[in-house]
Amino acid sequence: MKTWLVGLVVGLIAVPLGARVDLLLVPPVGPVEANPGHQLTLYVDNPTDQEDADVRLPTTITAVYATQTTRGVVRLKVVAADPASGAVFNTTSGSLVLKVPKMTSQTITLQLADALPVTEGFVSLRLTDPPTNSIMFRLVKGAVVEEKVAPAPVYAALPPKTQERVKNSAGDIDLRNDVEVVRRHILGYEPIYFVIGARERINARFQFSFKYRVLEPQPEPEAIRDLYFGYTQTSIWDLESTSKPFYDSSYKPTVFFQREKFADEGWWSHVGLQAGAQHESNGKGAGAATVALSNGLVAPPNPAKHPLDSRSLNTLYVAPRLRWASPESGWFVETSARAIAYLQMDENRDLPSYRGHVEVMVRGGHDRGFQLAMHLRGSPRRGRGSAEFNASWPVTQMPLLKWLVPVDVLRSLGGYGLIQYFNGYGESLLDYDVRRKDQLRIGLEIVR
Repeated sequence: MKTWLVGLVVGLIAVPLGARVDLLLVPPVGPVEANPGHQLTLYVDNPTDQEDADVRLPTTITAVYATQTTRGVVRLKVVAADPASGAVFNTTSGSLVLKVPKMTSQTITLQLADALPVTEGFVSLRLTDPPTNSIMFRLVKGAVVEEKVAPAPVYAALPPKTQERVKNSAGDIDLRNDVEVVRRHILGYEPIYFVIGARERINARFQFSFKYRVLEPQPEPEAIRDLYFGYTQTSIWDLESTSKPFYDSSYKPTVFFQREKFADEGWWSHVGLQAGAQHESNGKGAGAATVALSNGLVAPPNPAKHPLDSRSLNTLYVAPRLRWASPESGWFVETSARAIAYLQMDENRDLPSYRGHVEVMVRGGHDRGFQLAMHLRGSPRRGRGSAEFNASWPVTQMPLLKWLVPVDVLRSLGGYGLIQYFNGYGESLLDYDVRRKDQLRIGLEIVR
């Protein structure tokens, strides 16, 4: 293991985590009149378990809005705050100061100070300073707005500099546009990450994955509502050999049904069931046999392995999942077991004796904080298998990174710092029957 890699891993683990806050704007429950006075709720969350957070917010907050015909800005005033936060209104600076203890959430009430220029239809709105998520609600006709109340400015009537600021901050705020419709269909599936490490040589492993909901959630029929298409790609990248080749990649298109049942009874949170068909391949079709190189990641020849570098298999699977969560602390534990039936393995008929017929995944931690995940698979009777462990933290909770990168940059970057450890057979599909030295890598995880 390279000295610099060991030092960085120790630094990430040894230094305590820092505090952070997340802002969540809540959409109204029902229709809203376009007149000033309607109230919205803003949650200020501290999802870390290490430090309390001191938060300062302006008492008048600017928001951008979008309708089907116009775009502009609107002001909201802070009218109330959770008494438990010890909120203090500073009239001189026009700010609100409050404390958010670790693993807690504080509530702030905002009130529309301007009238929206439309009286009916849907409107999307997002705070810009500080930035929050977008919400969407329906406007209805209300009482006539008094003349002394100026409506929120229409985008075209704004000064040029203000137009540019609104244009840059609004983005895809209209939740009914094509981009947002696609987002409602595309969801996270398996983890997305990029990690780098050193074993025989410096190498990287990266994965991206998504699932596509075929239809938007509908009351009926339930079977069609739960139909998904998934895709996952995992690659190992040799960063020292000539031309920096990708040693091997695994492509996994999947069609499956997924059903979740939620509960609010004590620790038990929900149970899920996924069942489907998956094809896995390294994308090679009867290519030449791999050649053993002294300066690369290619494994030595193995007489028991198929002479070609093509690998593929088709499987059916059923994967139940259970999750337990503590409403008080926010910590959770979930476990999943995937039972696999192999249908076709022309290039690697002995693969089940290395991967086994059951995979076990266990994950625990805090939804917005530290998490530890474990993935086990193999054939215990034959003494073959693999174990993978992933420890991750939000990047804003890693002081070592905060010393090197400004916190505002880390907050914009998002994602999680990741330490990944792999032990056993078959880290790549090409080497499903090869056991290399243990591998430790670090990097960035985007979805976990």
